[in-house]
Parts: sequence; C-alpha cells; structure tokens
Amino acid sequence: MTRLHNTIIYLIGIPAVGKYTVAKEIGRMTGAKVVDNQLINFPVYSVIGYDGTANFRFPQGAESHIEKIQRAVLAVIRDFCPPDGSFVFTNVLDAKAPGDKAWFRRIERLARQRKARFFPVWLTCDEEMIRQRKDTPERRSRRKDSDLTNIDWYLQEFEVLKVPHPNALTLDTSHCRPEQMAQRILEHVQGTGHNP
Repeated sequence: MTRLHNTIIYLIGIPAVGKYTVAKEIGRMTGAKVVDNQLINFPVYSVIGYDGTANFRFPQGAESHIEKIQRAVLAVIRDFCPPDGSFVFTNVLDAKAPGDKAWFRRIERLARQRKARFFPVWLTCDEEMIRQRKDTPERRSRRKDSDLTNIDWYLQEFEVLKVPHPNALTLDTSHCRPEQMAQRILEHVQGTGHNP
C-alpha cells in the first residue's frame, strides 16, 4: 500500500465520469478517506425522495441544508482528524454557479488549514462510457444522477468549473480501469512538489 501523508485530492467532473469509483481505488491503495459528494448529499436527498432524474424538483432552500452538512464535515476533518490523514473529495462543479466555486475554495482552504498538499483533478469521459456507467442499480441506490436524458446537456452545454492550480491534473477515464486512473493520479501526486 502506498501511504499518502496529509494530502487532499479533489476529483471533479460531470456525473458518471468515474469520480467515486476512482476515489475508492485511491482510498484502497493509500488508506485515504473518501469524502464523496453523495456522502454529504445523501441525508437530504434520501428524506426529500430525490430519484436521480432531472425531472425531480428540489424544494426551495433544500440545497442550503446540504451546504451546512458539507461545512460540518469539513470542520470535523479540520479539527478532529489526524494531522497526517489524507482525503479524496468528489464533486460536480458548475462554472456558472457561484456557490460551486465557493465549494472548491472551501476544500482548498481546508488543505491550507491542515497544511496539506492539495491536488485538484478534473476527470472527463466520452458519451458512450458515461451512458454505460450512468443508469446502474448502484447509482440509483446511492441517489446519484442516473438520468440518461441529460447526458447531451452535460456534454454540450454544462461548463465544468476550472480553477487554475499548480497541482492540477486532467484525465480522460473513458478507456482505463479505475485502478489505472488511481495509479496515474498517485504518480502525479508523488511527482509534484507544489504545496499550498
């Protein structure tokens, strides 16, 4: 096992590019804790009955409660987790949503507060593979976006938030196994010397 020391990896991309799957592999290979966006979303999504489709109408104000959960999780990591612990976060971040840039900055700030190395990684994937990965029982059970009708919108109209960073990496997950993706990310982490 390759141990990571006080490192935060942030996997960003549209639904079904493989963020959670790759994060789990990194966790398995290194012992890093996975903080998937659904870990934070799930308490709210489950009680309001989110079904993973674009047709679902979120009650007004529900998103603000998800933000409170995220802030609580980040505070626990900041204040109570071992100083040499490492974490892998995942998110879909919209370039046009001011709140999403704030989410990115919170993870970046957490890394600074912990004096951790920070690695934002953008994952991409082709349409065929997204279609194969998206509508699965596992995604539905975790209340993840499983709607096949919004794939074109995500690929053609949605703009993923990109934030310049010296440790940034972009990878296409279309034709690589999760363990290969995880290994490439870890090689990048081990070969990059920029600190926050």
